[in-house]
Amino acid sequence: MKKIAVIGGGAAGLTAAVYALRANSEVVLFEQFGLGGLIANIDKIENFPSYQSVEGWRLANDMANQAKKLGLEVVRQRVLSLTKNDDGFVIKTDKDEYVFPGVVVSTGTAHNKLGIEDAYVGKGVSYCATCDGNFYKGQPVAVVGGGNQAVREALYLSDICSEVYLFVPSSHLNAEEINVRVLESKQNVKIVFDSSVAKIYGEEFVSGVSVFCGGETFDYAVNGVFVAIGALPVSDFIQIDGLNKEKGYLVVGAKCETSVNGLFAAGDVTQGSLKQIVTACADGAKAGSFAAAYAAMVTKNK
Repeated sequence: MKKIAVIGGGAAGLTAAVYALRANSEVVLFEQFGLGGLIANIDKIENFPSYQSVEGWRLANDMANQAKKLGLEVVRQRVLSLTKNDDGFVIKTDKDEYVFPGVVVSTGTAHNKLGIEDAYVGKGVSYCATCDGNFYKGQPVAVVGGGNQAVREALYLSDICSEVYLFVPSSHLNAEEINVRVLESKQNVKIVFDSSVAKIYGEEFVSGVSVFCGGETFDYAVNGVFVAIGALPVSDFIQIDGLNKEKGYLVVGAKCETSVNGLFAAGDVTQGSLKQIVTACADGAKAGSFAAAYAAMVTKNK
């Protein structure tokens, strides 16, 4: 058996670990925080196969326990860099240095934030309408942003929620025209240009936002706030020549392989357009399987 490394303990990373372990590889997973990634912070998940509804922490816990039962080794250290030399891939953390023949990167993305929402994340503030929109069925919500992501979020929510306020920081929407036209035709959508969300409030859960617009501050009663101002892939720590990226996202092929032999990637950190738990798991299954096969080949040839 030969060890492989998985960097990132979300849905993609845990699935990669399960498939690699079942392929008779030893797996070391690097995760600074708790296992489960972003899904652990989701109140309820209703679009994951086999569950009508499941709490995010429970799904994350089940995934982690499955991998641990198969023999997963977890290293709770912060990965500072990933490089490559003649011995293999070198992972440097804040405490040690490790070498592996094969690596799966599943570090996901980091949402761009407003800077005022931390106290309400999971209590009315969300970064994914398709994940959490159904919890606000028939209720008023706000979307913050002015790009394609914000417009798509507002469109999705307009079919679920009673009212959708789209707070745009500029004087226009920087999105695909066809989607803009559809959004503008929605009777329950109000677009507020040149606006800035100054405050999110509520006793325990979100009950409203204060918005600065035209030199004045206005209050809007909403039960949910969807922040859609983009996200950045967590890939800067990879320092390997010849690695193909698109705007920071790792470009992968059909086997979730990158342009660097032995380096695989899965989930939101890749260039795939749909960022969902189920697609992260699908990526993880491929990345884990083929990383295990690569590590076995390298070990055999040494």
